[in-house]
Amino acid sequence: LKEDALNENVTFQEKLLEAQMAVNSTEMFLPLFKYNILKLNFKCDIIAALDIIKISKQEDLLIKELETLKHVKELLLHLLRTTEHKEISSKHIDVLMHKLTESENENDGLRKEMLITERRIVELSSRLQLEKANALKADHLSKSVGAVHSHLQCQIQKKEAENDQLKAKIQTLEKKIIEWKLQIGENKHQILAVKETNEQRKKALKKATRAQKQRAEHFEASVENLTSKIRKREVKLSEVLSASSVWKNHYEKAVEEKTRLEVQTETLKEQITKLLEDLKKIQDHGRNSNEEICGKLTSISSEKANIHLENAKLKVFFPFVLLAFHGMSALEIVIFLLWLKFEREALLTALEDNTVATEAELLDLQEEVKQQENLAEQYKTEVQKLQTEAEELKTRYEKVLNENKLITEAKDLEISEVRSQMQAHLKELEHVRDLQKAAEERLQEYQENMLSYRRSYADKSKTIRELQVQIDNNNRFLRKNSLEDEKYNIEKKYEYLKRQLEKMDVQNQELAHQLANQEESLQHTELQLKEKLAEYDALARQLEAALEEGRKKESEEVEKMSSKERALQTKILALETELRERREERKRLVSKLNNSLQTV
Repeated sequence: LKEDALNENVTFQEKLLEAQMAVNSTEMFLPLFKYNILKLNFKCDIIAALDIIKISKQEDLLIKELETLKHVKELLLHLLRTTEHKEISSKHIDVLMHKLTESENENDGLRKEMLITERRIVELSSRLQLEKANALKADHLSKSVGAVHSHLQCQIQKKEAENDQLKAKIQTLEKKIIEWKLQIGENKHQILAVKETNEQRKKALKKATRAQKQRAEHFEASVENLTSKIRKREVKLSEVLSASSVWKNHYEKAVEEKTRLEVQTETLKEQITKLLEDLKKIQDHGRNSNEEICGKLTSISSEKANIHLENAKLKVFFPFVLLAFHGMSALEIVIFLLWLKFEREALLTALEDNTVATEAELLDLQEEVKQQENLAEQYKTEVQKLQTEAEELKTRYEKVLNENKLITEAKDLEISEVRSQMQAHLKELEHVRDLQKAAEERLQEYQENMLSYRRSYADKSKTIRELQVQIDNNNRFLRKNSLEDEKYNIEKKYEYLKRQLEKMDVQNQELAHQLANQEESLQHTELQLKEKLAEYDALARQLEAALEEGRKKESEEVEKMSSKERALQTKILALETELRERREERKRLVSKLNNSLQTV
């Protein structure tokens, strides 16, 4: 059994190798088949649709068979892998072998069909090439015949047209010879008339050029005057701008001083608030100390009153004690006296201690009073300093106000002067505008004259060209008819007229160029005048706006400084009243202490 299985495996592997070879051959055959089909498609574009459909069907069948072969190959490989551990059933192998034989038979049939289709394609391609060659020959013959026919017809038509043209030319030449003879005399009269008109126009143009030169010189002089005036105005404007810059710097300095004064006022306010807080603290401390001193004085006075009462009691009870001593022994009397002495000494020591404490407290109070007096003097000095600073601020503020007033007055005077100058300049500019309008009207007249001259020149140039053409034609006929003398004279006259016309053209071009330059200069001066007027207006507006802003800021600063001065004065008065009240309170305390010391 093992040997049979081995033999079967060997045969199975051989068949597998054969199947792989068949699959590989079919895979190699497919791209060749596709390449041949593409060649045929390029060569013969007129293959029948049925043949193309058949070829595509065969190609699809081949692809399907290849897929089935690949699938069978994969199955066989899978079975071979599984037979390493298990034996393959003989029935399954027979089925696979049967499938392989069927696939081989189908492949052989497909190969035969492919060979048949290739033969058909080769036959069809040969037929197509023969038909194409025949068609090309027929087309070439038809084209050559048509070209020869058209060429012959064109030559016949050209000959007929040339004959007609020659006939017409002969007739026209005969007519022109008669007309030219008549026109030669007319041209002579026209040339004489053109000479006279050209001389008259030359004289008129010379007069016009002289007048234009005089006007241009006058206009240049007026423009120079205007430029000199504009330069003077520019110098004045630069001076005004420098003055305005100086005023701006001064104003900035005033603003800086204002900010510095505001900072100083804020610092003074802070110092005043601190001083008020210190005064309140001192007042509270003085009140507390006064209350303590009053309490101590009341306690001392009450103790003194008690002592006085005890002394009075002793004085009252002393005779009773003496009466009591009559019934006592000497020892009892001595003991009682000692007891009285000790009590008196204790009372005296207590009184001495109280007096010492009161004296120390009084000394402390005197020192505190001195310190408060020193603080009051310091506050006085600080208030005096603040008053002096406020007075300095007032003086500075008055100086700034006076300077601002002087500056505003100077600016107003400058602005009034500039306005008067600007008004005079505007009047001059209005006069210049009138002159400019008159010059523009004259320029329009000159332009209209130039247009009329150009039109007449164009008409004459056309007539001259026509005459030149006629003269050329006449020259040809005169050469034939031996009229060389007349031709020579006519050529001289024509050249002379041509030169004169060229001179006229040059003069007209020069005049047009001069007029264009004058127009450009006028436009340039107008633009400059408009720009200067706009600059003057803008500067005047800026100066007015700056003056208004300066006045507003000055009024605002005056109000702020006046309000700050009032607040400082009110605070200074409040501090002075507080100092007076504290002095009075200190005097009262000092008087009370002196009275208490005197009583002690």
